[in-house]
Amino acid sequence: MDSGEIGTQHTEIMKLKTKELLQNLKQITKPKKSQPKYDVVSNQYGLDEKGKPIYIDRLYGSLTGQIQLVNKNMSIYKGKINKRSIMVKGKEGKFRSHAYELADGRWFDRAGMPTSSPKTIVQEEPVETTIEVQKTELTADEKIQIEKDFLSKLK
Repeated sequence: MDSGEIGTQHTEIMKLKTKELLQNLKQITKPKKSQPKYDVVSNQYGLDEKGKPIYIDRLYGSLTGQIQLVNKNMSIYKGKINKRSIMVKGKEGKFRSHAYELADGRWFDRAGMPTSSPKTIVQEEPVETTIEVQKTELTADEKIQIEKDFLSKLK
């Protein structure tokens, strides 16, 4: 084999590798199949006059404490959800409860159902924390002073 044949073989191998890479790239850039859309049955809130279900926005909580909102079009709300303390009238007087406020101004009760803005929102008072630092070792000056005090008591 002369150098011309080796160069031709090398070129052919490189063309095959390039073609293979391009095929793999096409696989990566293919659009993915859309996920099936599920209707959340617990977002149904009765039927309209024609017998079609009426969907509402609904809050859901997980076992880990994560709260998410499923909108009536079955999309997930991406904004911030704040838990607010409220005062509620009960049979034996008022008691403290909570509701959820969304960044866009909507409110939801503890059951995750839409509600109007509560009248009595408890304003959280800022808690002042004081940090007390304890020394673990005495400085050299403190050790000398303690020793002097001890020796003065011996006299």
